[in-house]
Amino acid sequence: MNISQNFDLVSLKEKDSNSILELINLIQPNIIWTIKYLKWQYFECPAGSSEIYGVKNSDEKIVAIYCAIPKIIKIENQDIKGRMIQDVMTHPNYRGRGFLHKLSEKCLTDMKKKGEVGYTFPNEKSEKSFRRNNWYQLNQIPLRVKKVGKLLVDKNKLNTISVEKDFDESISSIWEESNLKVGVKRDANFLNWRYRKPGTKYFKFILNSNQGLLVLKIFNQIEKNYVHICELLVKENNKEIISQALSFTEQFAKKNNCHFLTAWNDKNHEYSTYYDNFKMNLCSNTRYSFVYCDDEKFNNLKISQKWYLSQGDSDVY
Repeated sequence: MNISQNFDLVSLKEKDSNSILELINLIQPNIIWTIKYLKWQYFECPAGSSEIYGVKNSDEKIVAIYCAIPKIIKIENQDIKGRMIQDVMTHPNYRGRGFLHKLSEKCLTDMKKKGEVGYTFPNEKSEKSFRRNNWYQLNQIPLRVKKVGKLLVDKNKLNTISVEKDFDESISSIWEESNLKVGVKRDANFLNWRYRKPGTKYFKFILNSNQGLLVLKIFNQIEKNYVHICELLVKENNKEIISQALSFTEQFAKKNNCHFLTAWNDKNHEYSTYYDNFKMNLCSNTRYSFVYCDDEKFNNLKISQKWYLSQGDSDVY
């Protein structure tokens, strides 16, 4: 599709991986991607291959991309095909031409045709584009932070089993019996794909004989180290282990010389009381999540307290 003189809007495929990689690594040289990482991110998703919209110039060089990662999203009692929008970028020499707006319009048109819903966590520069296209602002990123205590007494009776490789299929029962209303479907296929992210170490635990799961990531900074809670998910009739899992995480952080814990959890979510009681408080920040649905029957997607949002949805924060 010709979008202006010398520029075409195209659908990018796996054969374009090297060219996509070249653009990404030019724009974010401090976070270098490999081919292995790119294939994991875009083409090995359990819900299918990603839709990657691009702009090519007359030399067939990719100068802009807009990526829509496939996810299965639970909305009440339905599993709906959805897209997470990420990696929205334009080559520095071609900015200001409206390419990303054109790409976002094309993506949204395709989502509407397929009856798909969407969600995204844009940075401040990309945020305006989603507002222009009538994406709904769900909430401020519900970032919680707690400073690790100096003296911790380990009285935790939580039974934890460390998982070194993949979760087995039985882990799917935790999501199925969580009774959470809205969120990316956390079955074994998704969890095993998500936590095989190349170049990243995750610490995975099964809680109390498959009553819950916990996934942690250590994030190292020059002066302060953090433990991110990527996932803390429990079966509905075992919510009391949330408090135990939070205490276990603080002990884990202490043993690994980390200074802070972070997690995402909305102030009105059904897990919020446990985070509040643990003194893991919400922090002000400038990032927001947005959602899109073209059908009124999916309006629960727009209710932030119903969402299970975790740092595992985007653990770059």
